[in-house]
Amino acid sequence: MGLFNGYLKEGPGIDKNAPKKKGVFLYIDIVFRKFFDLISSGFVCFVASLPFLLFAYVILSTMVMNGLGIGTAIEETAKSTAAEGASAEELAQMLNLSIRAIITVLLYNIMGSGPVSASYAYITRCFTRGEHVWKMSDGWDKFKENFKHTILLFIVDTVIIALSSNAVGFYSALASKSTGSAAAMLMAAKYFTMVIMFLYLIMHIYVYQIAVTYECKFKDLLKSSITIAIAKLPMSFLLIVITSAAIVFGLGSGINPMVGIVLYAVIGHIFLRYPLEFYAARVIEKNIREVRKQEKKREAKITYLDAQESEQESRL
Repeated sequence: MGLFNGYLKEGPGIDKNAPKKKGVFLYIDIVFRKFFDLISSGFVCFVASLPFLLFAYVILSTMVMNGLGIGTAIEETAKSTAAEGASAEELAQMLNLSIRAIITVLLYNIMGSGPVSASYAYITRCFTRGEHVWKMSDGWDKFKENFKHTILLFIVDTVIIALSSNAVGFYSALASKSTGSAAAMLMAAKYFTMVIMFLYLIMHIYVYQIAVTYECKFKDLLKSSITIAIAKLPMSFLLIVITSAAIVFGLGSGINPMVGIVLYAVIGHIFLRYPLEFYAARVIEKNIREVRKQEKKREAKITYLDAQESEQESRL
């Protein structure tokens, strides 16, 4: 049972008298204190998400590649290299494997993997707030509690990726056959679709944290996630760009894609997925504090008005 001792042992916690850290300093502090907890949580999440990763590699990455015309670009690159004496088929296979791996990890890192990501969101939320959590038992509870919403989210994600990829590919194909204003309008429609899809991806920074924090209907979950994503767009955009660039550079820098995926599974969550969860948890926690503050003010005002009314009645 030594392998699972880390899931059963309570951590040292946080000194109540210690000054509270904020922002990046809090993130660094948590990473140092919870380093092995974050590694184990991320690795278990990755292993439990293997069905999603396989689906993303085979199905979703194909949709994205077809929509963006990556398959055609791979063929052209392979042919141009073959003219220099290299094997076009081998190069095409290598590029295809690498790009599929990059897309798969990007989708997993940004969009999550359904119920498993709900468990990971709850565990990292507790780390961020300095709350104790039993990683296995509490994570399993959140898996079950949010199963319905997160499976539905996975289905919606798949449909949206399929529709948006087809739309982008359709507009690109028509634009290549059109001229003048028609081509410009088709290209505008293509980029508009890509922007909407990007905003939808940004929403996923918050959707799992909201799911494990509030009890709400699925439509309210999506609405709240989109609202926060738009309200926090600059920072959300920055986080997505930085983490995505790191994934593209790491998996596309010549390293074997399978080796890169293994490295991501072991340590990538700390620096690529947890920053998204950390920021979302902090934003939601701040919103909760603001709501409670407003409620206290409202209650105090009602109490004051009631007291004034009672005083006036007593005078009468």
